Amino acid sequence: MKNIKIIDEFNINGKRVFLRLDLNVPLTDERVVADDTRIRASLPTIRYALKQNAAVMICSHLGRPVEGVYDEKYSLHPVRNYLESNLGRNIKLINDWAEDEVSVNAGELVVLENARFNRGEASDDPVVAETIARQFDVYINDAFATAHRKEMTVHQLPLKSVKKGCGFLFKKEVESLSKIFGDTNDQTLAIIGGAKVSTKLNLLSVLLEKVSCIIAGGGLANTFLKAGGYRIGKSFYEKAYIDSAKKIIEMAESNDTKLILPNDVRVSTDPKYESNSRIVELDQIGADDMILDFGPKTMNIISKEISSANKILWNGPLGVFEKDEFSYGTKCLAELVREASGYTVAGGGDTIAAINKFIDIGALNYVSTGGGAFLEFFEKKGNIPAIKALQSECAI
Repeated sequence: MKNIKIIDEFNINGKRVFLRLDLNVPLTDERVVADDTRIRASLPTIRYALKQNAAVMICSHLGRPVEGVYDEKYSLHPVRNYLESNLGRNIKLINDWAEDEVSVNAGELVVLENARFNRGEASDDPVVAETIARQFDVYINDAFATAHRKEMTVHQLPLKSVKKGCGFLFKKEVESLSKIFGDTNDQTLAIIGGAKVSTKLNLLSVLLEKVSCIIAGGGLANTFLKAGGYRIGKSFYEKAYIDSAKKIIEMAESNDTKLILPNDVRVSTDPKYESNSRIVELDQIGADDMILDFGPKTMNIISKEISSANKILWNGPLGVFEKDEFSYGTKCLAELVREASGYTVAGGGDTIAAINKFIDIGALNYVSTGGGAFLEFFEKKGNIPAIKALQSECAI
């Protein structure tokens, strides 16, 4: 990665190391870690720092508490317990660490309480960042999933840090995603689903210049169909973005980029009742119908595109895959991506949920831990706040 050091490029023996991780994990009602995916992804960096005899301070956020207010519901206590069990050591959970000196010895690990309990975190306060920066020798960001946010421990803190770099997960994320926009973009395919065009306009505009084919799915596809003059019944679409969708269609044509929309769909008059659904051509959609999935003719077209693609980017399901009756398109897509010969990258919460439901997640070349960061990385061509902060000179 250009102008960003990796943790193993520093001498951290006996040094105080601030590890900004993303341990924002779901918890059970009993306040036990329900899904440890993000924690496990950060363990290599944690273990490396401990093996190098560093004094390790782990920092993360959890949930969305009111800034500056302690709330037990968002405490990192369950995460600390998980790390104690996994690493086989006692770990202190430190409150009020933004102003007070943190006590941590070489070879020791402490967890700093939820960063969002501190005033200045959400507001990206440079003064608070400068105070915290005096407490450590090396700043390491291994929280790619938060890399798109201008929050103090992600943005201002590295700006105020003399020695800074990233962890192994952050490095792997950036390098894996960067492969999609490599030296050549011939036969690069992007699958973009989800509910809204509005949240992905910038992404689509960038992709039109970078890929040879875009497959639009979900509610996003409905807006494009409406923009193309098709009747879509009572299907969800964004009326305010019809003109934007038309511009995307025009850009695709002028850039000679394929924009694939469904030509047969599964519809229902009520998504809560799965017995009355049926597959229809676009000109057969009724006034009370809602488009809830792709049909087999469309999936045959998509199959050919995936089999010929040398790079595949996937973000968003094709339909309401949570319901079995409307899962065909997304299930078929997951299986096609699994068998693809090209380099495959996926990201986003719904996408990962679909992958876990239908195929082995290990079948893809890379699945990102980021949602918003995953999208913004492509939208802004890698120029997101955490990356720029790590590349910058110290601002003190």
